[in-house]
This record gives sequence, C-alpha cells and structure tokens, in this order.
Amino acid sequence: MSNLIIKPIGIVRSEINEEMLKYSNKDIKLDHGLISHHRSNLKTQEILINKEYEECLDGIKDFSHIVVFFWTHKNSDEARQIKKVHPAGMEKMPIKGIFATRSPVRPNPICTTTVKLIKRIRNILIVEGLDAINNSPVIDIKPHLPSYDSPEDVKIADWMFRIMDEFKKFTKNSDANQTSEDSTFNMRKHPCLSPEQRES
Repeated sequence: MSNLIIKPIGIVRSEINEEMLKYSNKDIKLDHGLISHHRSNLKTQEILINKEYEECLDGIKDFSHIVVFFWTHKNSDEARQIKKVHPAGMEKMPIKGIFATRSPVRPNPICTTTVKLIKRIRNILIVEGLDAINNSPVIDIKPHLPSYDSPEDVKIADWMFRIMDEFKKFTKNSDANQTSEDSTFNMRKHPCLSPEQRES
C-alpha cells in the first residue's frame, strides 16, 4: 500500500501548549499538573481555516456541533512505533493495544473530538471543548450527526469507566467549578449506553 499525503486545512489556536498525555519510555505518561489547566481552557478555542478552504465552511453554522480531526504534531517518530500502552498513562490500568485507547500517541497521530460550534467568523471557527493543543494541524471537519455519531446500546470497557473515575479524583479538589454532573466524567449516565451499563 502506498503512503498517503494529508494536507492540513487549518490550525488550532489555543492557550494549551502542552499535551497531558506524552510519550515516555515506550509508554504514555499523564502529566497530572496539566489536567486542571487543560480543563479550564476547554471553554473556547479557535480553528483558523486556511483561506483557500474558507468557502468549504459555508453551511457549517447551521449545525450546533462539529467533529474536528487533528494531528498530534508533537509526537516523535519513536512514539508512533509503540503498540501498547497503559490507558490514559495510568500504570494501575492494564496495558491495552493502542487502537483500544484514545491515546494521542498512535501510528498515525490522528485524533478526533466533537465540539460545540459557537460561531463562524469568515475562516475562523470559535468552538468549545476542543482538546487539541496550540498549533495542532487540523486535517478535516464534519458536522456532528447523532444518527451516525451516537449509536445506541453502546458498551464501554470497565477499565474506561475506572479511568473516568480517576480523572474525576484529580480535578475534584483543584477545580471547584467542576461538579459530579460534568458529562466528561459521568459516562455512566449517557443515554447511548446499553441499559445494563447506564445509571438511572
């Protein structure tokens, strides 16, 4: 199979300059000191679309949410070779294959996040909830469609629930504005979950 060429369509502008999860000694490591900083800066970010693609944004403001595909550009070639990691960089979690995780360290470091679209200003999109760091190349944008992107009766690995619980502990004392109702950490209440996993 021949190599593929991906051309960025834009770039992320954010106050976040470092990733929470970083390649370290053939695994990933969670920087606890950056968790609260990341969460407090997820309120609004800018996606600066290249001028040549500005007309591709026509109609985007008719959607409340968009899916952003971006490249985790700080990953080294060495980082792209690893096959298994401790999910979320938590050593207490069992090692899993990279494709079973949401790790930014991947053979092709493509990440995706569904974000709220606040507004479009010509070739600039103001969004909320994008976890890309500053200067991350954006490689694609699509509108979020619940029928495609939110299947019903979803099953999630038990260890992923434990990761969410651990993140909740990290931020509980450091960010008084985050509550137990934060959707990021209350995956068990999500309506897409299978009935046996969903909390009432």
